[in-house]
Amino acid sequence: MRGLRLMIFIPSLLILTNLQETSSHGDHPLSRIAIHEATFALTPLAHVKASPSILGLTTGQNSEWVTIEYSTPSPSVDDWIGVFSPANFSASTCPSENPRVYPPLLCSAPIKFQYASYSSPQYKDTGKGSLKLQIINQRSDFSFALFTGGFLNPKLVAVSNKVVFSNPNAPAYPRLAQGKKWDEMTVTWTSGYGISEAEPFVEWGPKGGDPIRSPAGYTDF
Repeated sequence: MRGLRLMIFIPSLLILTNLQETSSHGDHPLSRIAIHEATFALTPLAHVKASPSILGLTTGQNSEWVTIEYSTPSPSVDDWIGVFSPANFSASTCPSENPRVYPPLLCSAPIKFQYASYSSPQYKDTGKGSLKLQIINQRSDFSFALFTGGFLNPKLVAVSNKVVFSNPNAPAYPRLAQGKKWDEMTVTWTSGYGISEAEPFVEWGPKGGDPIRSPAGYTDF
């Protein structure tokens, strides 16, 4: 039995070691963006427009596709579009720090990005392009920004209108699990509502039968 346990343990250890080595290779794509080095190069000749401005009106889902249209008089192959949430990512939202240290102009990193020419190969010549990006409900609003200068020397050129989900606090991401007994199930979900705003409950029952409402507990985080 000892020999059997040893043979099982050693491959498991090798698998864990390989996983650790694999996960340590490379950096997260977002870490390549030196957002702390960002500067302003805003111009009224450039624009970014996101549509629709209100998400989840018809589908009621917690993710939806947004179309971003943009243009600039000085396009470059390394221009990129950044997605920010909350929508206001300027220095006015930066927490107070050492007054002797020059604060960054932007204090929020993008949650997603894509090259401006990704789906518009003609962008580098015309300065016009568009993207479709899938947005997941972050329980806050969104904005989209056009940057030039690549990732190491980003310059903010234009910012879009705000985009928001119609009900950002709606319950989402339900999960089922086995309860303490064989005939029990538990359901958990996330919600942006506080306990003073809405009382959590679960409505359940057999298909086609009368539904039953059961109160639910909650945890803040």
